[in-house]
Amino acid sequence: GNFSVLAEFLCCNVFLGSVFTSVPAGQYGNPLNKYIHHYEGLSYDTEALHSNHQRAKRAVSHEDKVLQLDFHAHGRHFNLRMKRDTSLFSPDLKVEVSGVEAPYDPSHIYTGEIFGEKGTLTHGSVVDGRFEGFIQTHQGMYYVEPSERYLRDKDVPYHSVIYHEGDIITHYAARNSNPAVPDVSPCLSQSHGHGPVILRKKRAAQIEKNTCQLFIQTDHLFFKYYGTREAVIAQISSHVKAIDSIYQGTDFLGIRNISFMVKRIRINTTSDERDITNPFRFANIGVEKFLELNSEQNHDDYCLAYVFSDRDFDDGVLGLAWVGAPAGSSGGICEKSKLYSDGKKKSLNTGIITVQNYASHVPPKVSHITFAHEVGHNFGSPHDSGTECTPGESKAQEKKEQGNYIMYARATSGDKLNNNKFSICSVRNISQVLEKKRGNCFVESGQPICGNGLVEAGEQCDCGYSDQCKDECCYNANEADGNKCKLKPGKICSPSQGPCCTPTCNFKGSNDTCREESECAEQGMCNGGTAQCPTSEPKANFTACHGETQVCLNGGCSGSICEKYDLEVCTCASIEGTDETELCHVCCQERSKCLLFTCYHYRRLIIGHLSQYDMHLKPPRPCKDWDCPVSSDLTVVCPVSSPTLQ
Repeated sequence: GNFSVLAEFLCCNVFLGSVFTSVPAGQYGNPLNKYIHHYEGLSYDTEALHSNHQRAKRAVSHEDKVLQLDFHAHGRHFNLRMKRDTSLFSPDLKVEVSGVEAPYDPSHIYTGEIFGEKGTLTHGSVVDGRFEGFIQTHQGMYYVEPSERYLRDKDVPYHSVIYHEGDIITHYAARNSNPAVPDVSPCLSQSHGHGPVILRKKRAAQIEKNTCQLFIQTDHLFFKYYGTREAVIAQISSHVKAIDSIYQGTDFLGIRNISFMVKRIRINTTSDERDITNPFRFANIGVEKFLELNSEQNHDDYCLAYVFSDRDFDDGVLGLAWVGAPAGSSGGICEKSKLYSDGKKKSLNTGIITVQNYASHVPPKVSHITFAHEVGHNFGSPHDSGTECTPGESKAQEKKEQGNYIMYARATSGDKLNNNKFSICSVRNISQVLEKKRGNCFVESGQPICGNGLVEAGEQCDCGYSDQCKDECCYNANEADGNKCKLKPGKICSPSQGPCCTPTCNFKGSNDTCREESECAEQGMCNGGTAQCPTSEPKANFTACHGETQVCLNGGCSGSICEKYDLEVCTCASIEGTDETELCHVCCQERSKCLLFTCYHYRRLIIGHLSQYDMHLKPPRPCKDWDCPVSSDLTVVCPVSSPTLQ
């Protein structure tokens, strides 16, 4: 079939689940499903939470924007404090529902923490007064979901369920995941993690292109399961937040803070099941074909394009994706649409995931790791292999208990130490692909990043990571969440805040220079009360600058030298037969006259003033209607042939 041709380029890998044995447990003696063997019900006041959500949505003051949710479960109190989170969505996010662009209000998406417990994280949505999402505590992750998602036909006295990641049970089929088509050549040689780790040189403090923009589509079966547009977008948000936390927390051999942002969402509702233009409308589509249908669309505008579904694929497959490579192979991040040998154009920056496995819905934890796993393929990682990168297969109990890493060939429950981490094998492969490809489509995040050397919103200081920070005043970015990018106790300032802070964490005196004199501004001097260098005093307006071709205005070199003599700048004209390079000279005219003949070369007009200068325009000023090449002395020289002259 057509897919066999596509398979020439395919290095995708299936992510397997399996049949599970139910364990009778739970609050009422029944598990939620064969994956979750213990849960508790939640019955807090949904009307009160909905009212608080509406208040936070309209709030102006900082305090009123905080949404509070307090409840008791699993023997502890959960005091959640959350704020609206739009960081996962591009400012120009486009949302389509059944092919029609729809307005989108992300005010129901929240991120926060447990009050008084630094280093915790909560993320989710509030729809109809119910919170759905995850809560990362110091004792592990908890998940909150609507009860009817599991107990659809049961009358229970609670509206939500909460369970711990340790209560997710998994047993696996004893088979390796293989490429979708047999006899597929590998896209890249597999690194098993042998050899030295090469640390890259320290990067200068700058805003890096570190964000992969996503296009997420959901098919009609996914919509049918979750029920509403808001619930579908909440699922997209939770999946992206989960992988964003994993990738941002990974150091890819010096490449850090890799993040994700949703640029476009397309939701296929149940009505699209009958739409002949919907490629995903058929219920019975194999996993390889499903990925191919996604790949046949043009995804050039995105780093990656995924389809989320609720399908029970053969052999327990949870996800499929193309594997990226540093060079010489199609597939993965930033790949553009190309014509392949089967005569079809395809975008191989794609993947798919499903939330169903052997007729049961997988818990969000498993689905989140599936997404991270498939995106890991796109980023260039094959499956983990070798003893160093598959500790879960070790005969040593201590290593075995730590579990396998994200890129292990079979699904993990997510509760082991290594389940949410990339192995050194994956890190090496991914770092090579990021080094080569991220410049092709990644964008600046626009979000504060602790560790980039720039003091941004929410940071007191930023001296970089532990291997970069030479600052005795500031906690580096590898410290705990409550400390990183904060001043150390008793320290007044940090050199990362500005040049007026000493290495001993005190403000410099008022006689210390912090900025050199420029053409249009005086020397900058510290004032003894801040780490930042105060604004320099501007030099007098109309002071000549930029090689005497311009003048200073309000501290910047921006005006024409003509303004110094109460003249207006004009375009030089050349008389036929004369030196056409004169078109690049500065010309001025009297303000009271607009005739062309009043336009004079500056050096001829200002007799007795700087007449010895050959007043060529300086780069990047162009000649009229075309650009002049720049000579070695940085003056501008016009070409001999010219466009029509005035």
